[in-house]
Amino acid sequence: MNPITPPIISIVIPAFNEEAGIEHTLRSLNDHPQLENYEIIVVDDGSTDRTGEIVSTFARVRLVRHLYNRGYGSAICTGVRASKGEYVIWFDADGQHQVEDLVAVSEKLAGGQFEYCIGVRGETSYNETNRRLGKWLIKLAMHFAAGRKVPDFNSGLRGFKREMLLKYLHLLPKGFGASTLTTLLMIEGNHYGDTVPITVARRYGKSTVRQFRDGMRTLQIILHIVLLFKPLLFFGIIGALLILVGGVYGFIKALLIREGFPVLASLVIILGVVSFFFGLLCDQISALRRERFS
Repeated sequence: MNPITPPIISIVIPAFNEEAGIEHTLRSLNDHPQLENYEIIVVDDGSTDRTGEIVSTFARVRLVRHLYNRGYGSAICTGVRASKGEYVIWFDADGQHQVEDLVAVSEKLAGGQFEYCIGVRGETSYNETNRRLGKWLIKLAMHFAAGRKVPDFNSGLRGFKREMLLKYLHLLPKGFGASTLTTLLMIEGNHYGDTVPITVARRYGKSTVRQFRDGMRTLQIILHIVLLFKPLLFFGIIGALLILVGGVYGFIKALLIREGFPVLASLVIILGVVSFFFGLLCDQISALRRERFS
């Protein structure tokens, strides 16, 4: 008897209270002729509505459950570890993504030339206006960490070579930010990838995003990005500014006003030096974390 060949592509769909859109999403995937041999995994991230019940009606779809809501990143990690395909594609459960765009990403990966492929949203894609400030702040952090402009760094439609992605799962945050972090990890690791243009529609159902809560999460993501990829530069800039301010203030007091070099200026300079060496220490720890399992 011949061994069962695992699917080339696994589609991982994290879902939390997505009963309004999950049936449409799965039906469109299930009925598409080019996806008949693809593995479809839905990770029910502790939903309190009928999400899991709806998913279980699709015989072909594999349902993995979290007993409680653990976050988008945790759901992605669970789905990737449960998958059996050579490549893994992330796909949203809320009906925003188009199946044709997923096919385009999978075709790019199936060629074997690329280790990852990211769907880049066009100008005609639907955009939540109340999230623009947070996205703009994260974009600044991304450009700072990557050292260059990165197109659509947090697109939810993206695919990876599974063996490569497994090495980085320990770095992904439990909640939001998994898409952003993987973009930087691909750049930092010099992995060979490409992009495809996609169009995102308005989601089905109500978004679980909350302004204050997710605003704080945005700040957390920014700190996570900076401290993981550019800690020395971040703390080095702070240290240099403190040393400059302390030095200027101290010499003005000592040379122009002739009151001697003030204690406050000395403390500010010392704080700047400590900040620099703290950044150096963080940089070494960050390098060890990124090299783990590589």
